[in-house]
Parts: sequence; C-alpha cells; structure tokens
Amino acid sequence: MAVLSISRQYGAGGKTLGEMVARKLGFAFRTQEIVNRVAEMANVSPEYVEGIHREAGGRLMRTLHTLVPSEFVDRHVGEDKTDFDEKKLALYLSKVIWEMAEEGDVVILGRGSQFILNDHPETVRLLLVASRADRVQFIVDHYDLDRSKAESVIAKEERKRQRYLSAFYTGDHNDPSLYHMVLNTSLVDLETASDLICELMSATITHTAKPIW
Repeated sequence: MAVLSISRQYGAGGKTLGEMVARKLGFAFRTQEIVNRVAEMANVSPEYVEGIHREAGGRLMRTLHTLVPSEFVDRHVGEDKTDFDEKKLALYLSKVIWEMAEEGDVVILGRGSQFILNDHPETVRLLLVASRADRVQFIVDHYDLDRSKAESVIAKEERKRQRYLSAFYTGDHNDPSLYHMVLNTSLVDLETASDLICELMSATITHTAKPIW
C-alpha cells in the first residue's frame, strides 16, 4: 500500500497531475470523495461541508495549531453531529484522510493531507509550484476565465490556502524540506512530472515493502 499527498500552489496543475498519476499507478484519486465522506459522517450535505471549508481559516482554524491524530478524533468527535462547524470540519477531515491513507493505493489532493499524514509511514508528500504568470495562464486555459478573473481567483485561493493550512502547521507551507519532492510545473511538463512521481512512488513502495520469508 502507498499514499501520495499532493499539495500545490493554485494553478500549478495539482488536480490534472493527480488524476494522471492515479491512472498510471492504478490508485484511487480522492478529492470530492473526501467531502462526501465528511458530509456522511456529520449527517450534513456535501454543499454544507464545502461552504464551511470555503470560510475556514479565520477564528476557528487558528485554534488548531498542531496535527490532529486519528486517536484524538476518535475520542473527541463523539456521536452528536448536529453542531457541525469549522472545528468539527477539521476533526472530521483528519479522520477521513487518515482512514483513506489506511485503505492505501490512493492519491489525496490537498486539504492539509501533507500535515495530517506527516507521521504516516507510507505517505509520499509532493509539492507543486509554478510561476505566477504560468499559473494564471493555466487557469485561463483550463477553466475558461479571462486573465483578470484568473488573477483574482488565484489571489483568493492563495489566501484561503494560507489560512487553512495554518490549522495544521504554523511555518512556511512551501518549505521544500517538508516534502519528498517539489516539482516546478513551469519547468517540467505534466506528462514528465507524472512519470517522475510514478518512479518515486515505485521506489518508495519497494523500499517500504516487508520481505516475505
């Protein structure tokens, strides 16, 4: 079993690359499924979860400055799901992402997974970066937005990412030492990047596999 956690600067191609790598490895690719599982666990709609997630990062998320282990979640979430809020969102996300990692053979995109799974021995953490200009162009090309709107979306998403990730780690989220690999998609095309990641995953799986006697 192996897990790939992809963190990215918005517009660096994380979703596109994640889907490519998942296909090549035969892994599950988890994005919306994370939201769906949280919603089911909390007995609320996926849209409600997304709404809270969009607003997260302010008052509540500042209360979570350390990794939330699955054992803590099991003890503190409890059975009452009627008061689902930002704090419960962070706890449920931690629980769901850890469970997905335990299922194995999965690519998880964002949502703090690089920090939630920091101590998970079979997780490879990847950071994607790109120049601002290239990220704007990627959004223009893939989401049918004009350049001004793409600039605005990137600025908004960067602020949201910064606030949200501060719930799990208070340092520089783009610090390369936090990741197994950092790829600059301004310099490496997505097809080449996907091949490099698959090679890394293969080497990691081989290295962590236990011998059969």
